[in-house]
Amino acid sequence: MQSKEYAHYTFLTKKRSVVDRIRQSGGRIRYVSRHSGLIAARIPKAEAMRILKGPDVLLSEEECRIALPKPKVTQVLTRKQYVQQIRAAGQTLTWNIRRVWGGPPLSSAGKKVRVGVIDSGIDLNHPDLVSNIRGGVNFVVPGRPPKDGNGHGTHVAGLIAARNNGIGVVGVAPSASLYAIKVLDDQGFGSVTDLIRGIDWGIDHGMHILNLSLSLSGQAPAALTHAVQAAARKGVLVITAAGNGGNAQGTGDSVEIPARLSSTLAVAALDRQNRRASFSATGPSLNLAAPGVDVLSTYKDDHYAILSGTSMAAPHVSGVAAFFKQRGGTASAVRRQLLGRVIHLGSRWWFGAGLVQVKAGK
Repeated sequence: MQSKEYAHYTFLTKKRSVVDRIRQSGGRIRYVSRHSGLIAARIPKAEAMRILKGPDVLLSEEECRIALPKPKVTQVLTRKQYVQQIRAAGQTLTWNIRRVWGGPPLSSAGKKVRVGVIDSGIDLNHPDLVSNIRGGVNFVVPGRPPKDGNGHGTHVAGLIAARNNGIGVVGVAPSASLYAIKVLDDQGFGSVTDLIRGIDWGIDHGMHILNLSLSLSGQAPAALTHAVQAAARKGVLVITAAGNGGNAQGTGDSVEIPARLSSTLAVAALDRQNRRASFSATGPSLNLAAPGVDVLSTYKDDHYAILSGTSMAAPHVSGVAAFFKQRGGTASAVRRQLLGRVIHLGSRWWFGAGLVQVKAGK
Protein backbone atom coordinates (compact mmCIF):
# COMPACT_ATOMS: atom_id res chain seq x y z
CA MET A 1 0.00 0.00 0.00
CA GLN A 2 1.33 3.45 -0.93
CA SER A 3 1.85 5.70 2.08
CA LYS A 4 0.00 9.00 2.18
CA GLU A 5 1.75 12.32 1.64
CA TYR A 6 0.82 15.08 4.06
CA ALA A 7 0.91 18.86 4.07
CA HIS A 8 0.57 21.27 6.98
CA TYR A 9 -2.17 23.90 6.85
CA THR A 10 -3.54 26.64 9.05
CA PHE A 11 -7.19 27.60 8.69
CA LEU A 12 -10.26 29.24 10.19
CA THR A 13 -13.62 27.51 9.98
CA LYS A 14 -17.23 28.25 10.82
CA LYS A 15 -18.18 24.66 11.59
CA ARG A 16 -16.74 21.77 13.58
CA SER A 17 -17.49 19.42 10.68
CA VAL A 18 -14.28 20.54 8.92
CA VAL A 19 -12.20 19.21 11.83
CA ASP A 20 -14.14 15.96 11.72
CA ARG A 21 -13.47 15.60 7.97
CA ILE A 22 -9.74 16.11 8.53
CA ARG A 23 -9.64 13.36 11.15
CA GLN A 24 -11.72 11.02 8.99
CA SER A 25 -9.25 11.52 6.12
CA GLY A 26 -6.35 10.39 8.30
CA GLY A 27 -5.19 13.90 9.15
CA ARG A 28 -4.22 15.21 12.56
CA ILE A 29 -5.09 18.43 14.38
CA ARG A 30 -1.83 19.93 15.67
CA TYR A 31 -3.03 23.07 17.42
CA VAL A 32 -6.18 25.09 18.09
CA SER A 33 -5.83 28.71 19.17
CA ARG A 34 -8.38 29.80 21.72
CA HIS A 35 -7.53 33.45 21.07
CA SER A 36 -7.81 33.72 17.27
CA GLY A 37 -9.71 30.51 16.49
CA LEU A 38 -6.95 29.33 14.16
CA ILE A 39 -6.48 25.61 13.63
CA ALA A 40 -3.21 24.00 12.50
CA ALA A 41 -3.45 20.53 11.01
CA ARG A 42 -1.57 17.87 9.09
CA ILE A 43 -3.79 16.85 6.16
CA PRO A 44 -3.29 14.23 3.41
CA LYS A 45 -2.32 16.15 0.27
CA ALA A 46 -4.85 14.27 -1.84
CA GLU A 47 -7.66 15.39 0.48
CA ALA A 48 -6.53 18.91 1.41
CA MET A 49 -8.18 20.89 -1.36
CA ARG A 50 -11.48 19.03 -1.06
CA ILE A 51 -11.61 19.62 2.69
CA LEU A 52 -10.43 23.25 2.76
CA LYS A 53 -12.29 24.64 -0.26
CA GLY A 54 -15.76 24.33 1.25
CA PRO A 55 -17.93 27.30 2.24
CA ASP A 56 -17.38 26.53 5.93
CA VAL A 57 -13.67 27.48 5.67
CA LEU A 58 -13.02 31.20 6.12
CA LEU A 59 -9.30 31.03 5.28
CA SER A 60 -6.71 28.36 4.66
CA GLU A 61 -3.01 28.47 3.83
CA GLU A 62 -0.12 26.07 3.75
CA GLU A 63 2.49 26.26 6.52
CA CYS A 64 5.25 28.88 6.07
CA ARG A 65 8.75 28.93 7.47
CA ILE A 66 10.16 31.81 9.53
CA ALA A 67 13.80 32.71 10.10
CA LEU A 68 16.13 35.10 11.83
CA PRO A 69 16.88 38.20 9.72
CA LYS A 70 20.54 37.07 9.50
CA PRO A 71 22.25 39.55 11.83
CA LYS A 72 25.92 40.21 11.25
CA VAL A 73 28.09 38.68 13.99
CA THR A 74 31.22 40.80 14.38
CA GLN A 75 32.75 39.13 17.44
CA VAL A 76 31.94 36.50 20.06
CA LEU A 77 33.76 36.72 23.39
CA THR A 78 34.17 34.32 26.28
CA ARG A 79 33.88 35.89 29.72
CA LYS A 80 37.69 35.93 30.00
CA GLN A 81 38.06 37.61 26.59
CA TYR A 82 35.34 40.06 27.52
CA VAL A 83 37.23 41.11 30.63
CA GLN A 84 40.49 41.41 28.67
CA GLN A 85 39.18 43.21 25.60
CA ILE A 86 36.10 45.17 26.64
CA ARG A 87 36.72 46.13 30.23
CA ALA A 88 39.38 45.20 32.75
CA ALA A 89 36.77 44.72 35.48
CA GLY A 90 33.19 45.54 36.34
CA GLN A 91 30.29 46.34 34.04
CA THR A 92 30.14 48.12 30.69
CA LEU A 93 27.53 50.78 29.88
CA THR A 94 27.40 50.36 26.11
CA TRP A 95 26.92 53.26 23.69
CA ASN A 96 23.54 51.97 22.54
CA ILE A 97 21.98 51.79 26.02
CA ARG A 98 23.29 55.26 26.79
CA ARG A 99 21.83 56.46 23.48
CA VAL A 100 18.22 55.60 24.31
CA TRP A 101 18.48 56.61 27.97
CA GLY A 102 20.65 59.70 27.62
CA GLY A 103 22.85 58.23 30.35
CA PRO A 104 22.85 55.11 32.55
CA PRO A 105 19.53 53.26 32.97
CA LEU A 106 17.69 53.15 36.27
CA SER A 107 18.38 49.83 37.97
CA SER A 108 14.68 49.47 38.76
CA ALA A 109 13.53 50.09 35.19
CA GLY A 110 11.01 47.52 34.00
CA LYS A 111 10.28 46.03 37.42
CA LYS A 112 7.22 43.74 37.39
CA VAL A 113 6.81 44.12 33.62
CA ARG A 114 6.70 40.83 31.71
CA VAL A 115 8.53 40.72 28.39
CA GLY A 116 8.28 37.65 26.18
CA VAL A 117 11.26 37.06 23.89
CA ILE A 118 9.87 35.05 20.97
CA ASP A 119 13.10 33.81 19.47
CA SER A 120 15.68 31.00 19.66
CA GLY A 121 15.43 30.77 23.45
CA ILE A 122 17.67 32.33 26.11
CA ASP A 123 20.83 31.14 27.87
CA LEU A 124 19.01 30.25 31.08
CA ASN A 125 22.16 30.32 33.22
CA HIS A 126 23.85 33.46 31.92
CA PRO A 127 24.87 35.47 35.02
CA ASP A 128 23.68 38.73 33.45
CA LEU A 129 20.20 37.29 32.83
CA VAL A 130 19.47 34.45 35.22
CA SER A 131 17.91 36.56 37.96
CA ASN A 132 15.50 38.20 35.49
CA ILE A 133 14.34 35.01 33.72
CA ARG A 134 10.95 34.13 35.15
CA GLY A 135 9.81 31.33 32.85
CA GLY A 136 9.35 30.22 29.29
CA VAL A 137 8.39 27.44 26.90
CA ASN A 138 9.96 25.41 24.10
CA PHE A 139 7.81 24.85 21.02
CA VAL A 140 10.70 23.43 18.98
CA VAL A 141 11.27 20.46 21.30
CA PRO A 142 8.22 20.43 23.59
CA GLY A 143 8.94 19.48 27.16
CA ARG A 144 12.55 20.64 27.05
CA PRO A 145 13.79 23.91 28.60
CA PRO A 146 13.81 26.90 26.20
CA LYS A 147 17.60 26.95 26.06
CA ASP A 148 19.26 29.02 23.34
CA GLY A 149 21.52 27.00 21.05
CA ASN A 150 21.83 29.83 18.52
CA GLY A 151 22.79 32.92 20.54
CA HIS A 152 20.35 35.32 18.91
CA GLY A 153 17.65 35.15 21.57
CA THR A 154 20.19 35.62 24.35
CA HIS A 155 21.59 38.72 22.62
CA VAL A 156 18.08 40.16 22.32
CA ALA A 157 17.27 39.34 25.95
CA GLY A 158 20.41 41.10 27.20
CA LEU A 159 19.54 44.29 25.35
CA ILE A 160 16.12 44.28 26.96
CA ALA A 161 17.03 43.34 30.52
CA ALA A 162 20.62 42.41 31.32
CA ARG A 163 20.84 42.93 35.08
CA ASN A 164 22.61 45.91 36.60
CA ASN A 165 24.81 43.60 38.68
CA GLY A 166 28.33 45.00 38.33
CA ILE A 167 29.44 42.49 35.67
CA GLY A 168 29.16 42.21 31.90
CA VAL A 169 26.62 44.55 30.35
CA VAL A 170 23.37 46.21 31.38
CA GLY A 171 20.08 46.30 29.44
CA VAL A 172 17.57 49.07 28.79
CA ALA A 173 15.22 47.77 31.51
CA PRO A 174 17.51 45.97 34.01
CA SER A 175 14.66 44.80 36.27
CA ALA A 176 12.17 43.57 33.65
CA SER A 177 10.96 39.98 33.87
CA LEU A 178 12.12 37.91 30.87
CA TYR A 179 10.27 34.92 29.42
CA ALA A 180 12.01 32.69 26.88
CA ILE A 181 9.48 31.67 24.21
CA LYS A 182 11.47 29.36 21.93
CA VAL A 183 10.01 29.04 18.41
CA LEU A 184 13.29 28.90 16.45
CA ASP A 185 15.77 26.02 16.31
CA ASP A 186 19.53 26.30 16.74
CA GLN A 187 19.90 27.28 13.06
CA GLY A 188 17.37 30.09 13.48
CA PHE A 189 14.43 28.50 11.63
CA GLY A 190 10.88 27.77 12.69
CA SER A 191 7.27 27.59 11.53
CA VAL A 192 4.43 30.10 11.49
CA THR A 193 2.36 27.66 13.55
CA ASP A 194 4.95 27.64 16.34
CA LEU A 195 5.16 31.43 16.15
CA ILE A 196 1.39 31.62 16.59
CA ARG A 197 1.64 29.20 19.52
CA GLY A 198 4.33 31.45 21.01
CA ILE A 199 2.12 34.52 20.68
CA ASP A 200 -0.80 32.66 22.26
CA TRP A 201 1.45 31.48 25.12
CA GLY A 202 2.41 35.09 25.69
CA ILE A 203 -1.24 36.11 25.91
CA ASP A 204 -2.07 33.20 28.23
CA HIS A 205 0.81 34.00 30.58
CA GLY A 206 0.14 37.71 30.87
CA MET A 207 2.98 39.19 28.85
CA HIS A 208 2.87 42.97 28.64
CA ILE A 209 5.32 43.05 25.71
CA LEU A 210 6.33 40.54 23.04
CA ASN A 211 9.60 41.05 21.17
CA LEU A 212 9.69 39.45 17.70
CA SER A 213 13.16 39.81 16.16
CA LEU A 214 12.39 37.40 13.32
CA SER A 215 10.88 37.61 9.85
CA LEU A 216 9.53 36.04 6.71
CA SER A 217 9.39 37.58 3.26
CA GLY A 218 6.44 37.87 0.91
CA GLN A 219 2.80 38.34 1.82
CA ALA A 220 1.72 38.17 5.43
CA PRO A 221 0.14 34.81 6.26
CA ALA A 222 -3.46 35.53 7.22
CA ALA A 223 -3.11 33.19 10.19
CA LEU A 224 -0.20 35.21 11.61
CA THR A 225 -2.09 38.46 11.06
CA HIS A 226 -5.00 37.07 13.08
CA ALA A 227 -2.67 35.95 15.88
CA VAL A 228 -0.90 39.31 16.17
CA GLN A 229 -4.22 41.16 16.09
CA ALA A 230 -5.50 38.87 18.86
CA ALA A 231 -2.49 39.81 21.01
CA ALA A 232 -3.10 43.51 20.37
CA ARG A 233 -6.77 43.14 21.34
CA LYS A 234 -5.65 41.52 24.60
CA GLY A 235 -3.49 44.54 25.41
CA VAL A 236 -0.11 43.07 24.47
CA LEU A 237 2.40 45.41 22.82
CA VAL A 238 4.09 43.56 19.93
CA ILE A 239 7.48 44.98 18.89
CA THR A 240 9.15 43.73 15.71
CA ALA A 241 12.42 43.95 13.79
CA ALA A 242 11.87 45.66 10.43
CA GLY A 243 14.22 43.31 8.58
CA ASN A 244 17.71 43.47 7.11
CA GLY A 245 16.82 43.53 3.42
CA GLY A 246 17.31 47.24 2.82
CA ASN A 247 19.76 48.69 0.33
CA ALA A 248 22.50 51.31 0.71
CA GLN A 249 20.41 53.89 -1.16
CA GLY A 250 17.46 53.44 1.19
CA THR A 251 15.00 52.97 -1.65
CA GLY A 252 12.04 50.66 -1.95
CA ASP A 253 9.62 49.15 0.53
CA SER A 254 11.56 46.28 2.12
CA VAL A 255 9.94 45.94 5.56
CA GLU A 256 9.31 42.26 6.26
CA ILE A 257 6.62 40.27 8.05
CA PRO A 258 5.51 40.56 10.85
CA ALA A 259 6.84 44.15 11.03
CA ARG A 260 4.55 45.13 8.14
CA LEU A 261 1.50 44.46 10.26
CA SER A 262 -0.06 47.67 11.57
CA SER A 263 -0.76 46.07 14.96
CA THR A 264 2.99 45.86 15.65
CA LEU A 265 5.69 48.49 16.17
CA ALA A 266 8.30 48.08 13.42
CA VAL A 267 11.86 49.13 14.32
CA ALA A 268 14.68 50.21 11.99
CA ALA A 269 18.41 50.09 12.84
CA LEU A 270 20.83 52.99 13.41
CA ASP A 271 24.61 53.26 13.75
CA ARG A 272 26.60 55.25 16.34
CA GLN A 273 26.09 58.48 14.37
CA ASN A 274 22.30 57.99 14.30
CA ARG A 275 22.51 57.23 10.59
CA ARG A 276 20.33 54.56 9.02
CA ALA A 277 22.17 51.24 8.84
CA SER A 278 22.73 50.36 5.19
CA PHE A 279 20.94 47.01 5.63
CA SER A 280 17.95 48.39 7.54
CA ALA A 281 14.61 47.87 5.82
CA THR A 282 12.79 50.94 4.57
CA GLY A 283 9.16 51.74 3.89
CA PRO A 284 5.91 53.25 5.17
CA SER A 285 5.41 50.55 7.83
CA LEU A 286 8.32 51.77 9.97
CA ASN A 287 7.41 53.20 13.36
CA LEU A 288 10.66 53.79 15.23
CA ALA A 289 14.44 53.51 15.01
CA ALA A 290 17.02 52.33 17.56
CA PRO A 291 20.69 51.32 17.72
CA GLY A 292 21.46 48.23 15.66
CA VAL A 293 25.08 48.38 14.44
CA ASP A 294 27.99 46.84 16.38
CA VAL A 295 25.92 46.27 19.50
CA LEU A 296 27.44 44.36 22.43
CA SER A 297 25.18 42.11 24.49
CA THR A 298 24.90 38.72 26.16
CA TYR A 299 25.28 35.54 24.09
CA LYS A 300 24.85 31.79 24.50
CA ASP A 301 27.18 29.67 26.67
CA ASP A 302 27.92 32.53 29.09
CA HIS A 303 29.50 34.52 26.24
CA TYR A 304 29.10 38.05 24.92
CA ALA A 305 28.88 39.11 21.29
CA ILE A 306 28.84 42.14 19.02
CA LEU A 307 26.02 41.88 16.47
CA SER A 308 24.37 44.13 13.90
CA GLY A 309 20.80 43.96 12.64
CA THR A 310 17.28 45.25 13.12
CA SER A 311 16.99 42.29 15.52
CA MET A 312 19.19 44.34 17.84
CA ALA A 313 17.17 47.53 17.33
CA ALA A 314 13.79 46.07 18.32
CA PRO A 315 14.76 45.05 21.89
CA HIS A 316 15.84 48.61 22.68
CA VAL A 317 12.24 49.63 22.01
CA SER A 318 10.97 46.69 24.09
CA GLY A 319 13.16 47.84 26.97
CA VAL A 320 11.94 51.44 26.79
CA ALA A 321 8.37 50.13 26.55
CA ALA A 322 8.95 48.11 29.72
CA PHE A 323 10.03 51.26 31.55
CA PHE A 324 6.94 53.15 30.37
CA LYS A 325 4.65 50.22 31.20
CA GLN A 326 6.10 50.03 34.71
CA ARG A 327 4.56 53.41 35.43
CA GLY A 328 1.09 52.22 34.46
CA GLY A 329 -1.10 52.72 31.44
CA THR A 330 -2.46 50.59 28.64
CA ALA A 331 -0.54 49.19 25.70
CA SER A 332 -2.04 51.98 23.58
CA ALA A 333 -0.76 54.60 26.02
CA VAL A 334 2.72 53.06 26.00
CA ARG A 335 2.66 53.01 22.20
CA ARG A 336 1.80 56.72 22.15
CA GLN A 337 4.66 57.46 24.55
CA LEU A 338 7.12 55.50 22.41
CA LEU A 339 6.09 57.37 19.27
CA GLY A 340 6.00 60.73 21.02
CA ARG A 341 9.34 60.62 22.87
CA VAL A 342 11.77 60.47 19.99
CA ILE A 343 14.60 62.35 18.35
CA HIS A 344 13.40 63.10 14.84
CA LEU A 345 16.04 62.05 12.34
CA GLY A 346 14.49 62.68 8.94
CA SER A 347 12.45 60.65 6.50
CA ARG A 348 9.77 58.41 8.02
CA TRP A 349 10.56 56.01 5.18
CA TRP A 350 13.95 55.41 6.84
CA PHE A 351 13.39 56.14 10.54
CA GLY A 352 9.68 56.05 11.31
CA ALA A 353 8.93 58.66 13.98
CA GLY A 354 12.61 58.71 15.00
CA LEU A 355 15.10 57.42 17.58
CA VAL A 356 13.32 55.98 20.62
CA GLN A 357 14.04 57.84 23.87
CA VAL A 358 13.26 57.35 27.53
CA LYS A 359 13.15 61.11 28.06
CA ALA A 360 11.41 63.71 25.93
CA GLY A 361 12.73 64.05 22.38
CA LYS A 362 14.92 66.98 21.42
